[in-house]
Parts: sequence; structure tokens; C-alpha cells
Amino acid sequence: MIGLQRGRVELLEHQNDWESLALETIKELMNIFGDSALDIQHIGSTSIHNIKSKPILDIAVGVRSFEGLSNALSLLEQKGYESRLNRFSSDLLYVYENIEDNERIRTHQIHILILDSLQWHNYVDFRDYMNAFPDKAKEYEALKMELSYSCNNVQTVYTDGKKAYMDQTLPVARIYADVIKK
Repeated sequence: MIGLQRGRVELLEHQNDWESLALETIKELMNIFGDSALDIQHIGSTSIHNIKSKPILDIAVGVRSFEGLSNALSLLEQKGYESRLNRFSSDLLYVYENIEDNERIRTHQIHILILDSLQWHNYVDFRDYMNAFPDKAKEYEALKMELSYSCNNVQTVYTDGKKAYMDQTLPVARIYADVIKK
């Protein structure tokens, strides 16, 4: 299953089809962005193996510059993606939501950012670190579960509750990324 009703914070068991759905989305984004996309990666909790996650696919599109993207962004909007404010960075965020029974069901979040930027590395390095160290991934999952129970379906409370953990873990993930690149 993919998708979560707006205004809900719910975690599902990891599903193997998330990876294949992400690959389909990446192929579609490659066609939309063409040479403007230098790299496209599946990120977020659905890309971390064997942990519970909100069933929303996060995809990062790494670009050289935001200039010259108007055609790609127009195509993205024609496919039903909508621009949204990204409260954590100046990167571009586009979301896709289905309408089911008069409810908006978010299925995809597309993060468009400068390749090799700090935020790009945050996304990719964190994913790689979590997948390399399953005990750390389970630790992260436990935090996510605790927050999902206590946030009363307030997305900002859930997200803000992960900040201290991310601030602590991202430097270690960066070190790990630097070591494996050598």
C-alpha cells in the first residue's frame, strides 16, 4: 500500500513493493527532467529496509541549478504534482495526492535540490547509514513509533520530534559516507 490521508500520521510495516514503485517514479522523473536531473534517488523512511514508515515515497532529484527547470516543473504539474512549501529548506517540493472518497491521499513527495548540497547528503547519507546498520534503523523506527503514538496526528509534532535524533545521527552518517567512498 502506498499513500496516507492528509492529517494522519501512521506507520506501516516495510513493504517490498515500495522499492519497485520508487523505481517506476524515478524512471518517470528521468523522462520529465531529462539532462537537468544529474541524479535521482529514493530517500526517506520507505527507502530504509525493514522499518515501519509512513507509506509515502520520497524521491530526491539532484540538479545543477534551479534555473532552466520551468519546462520540467510544468510537466510535473501536468502529471498532477503540486508545489508545496518546504518548511525545512529552500529546496523545491512537489507532492502527488490522489482523491479517494473526498479525501486527499498523499503518495509521493518529490524533493528537487542541488546535487551535492548539504541537504542532498543528509538524505542520501542518512538512508545509506540506516541500511548499513540495522540496529540504528531499529532505533530510529522506535522513535518514529513513539512519536506516531504521541503526536495526535499532527505532522509538525511528529517531524519536529525527530529533529534531535537527526542532529545527532547525521554527522555520524556523513563520516560513514566519507569512509565508504574512499
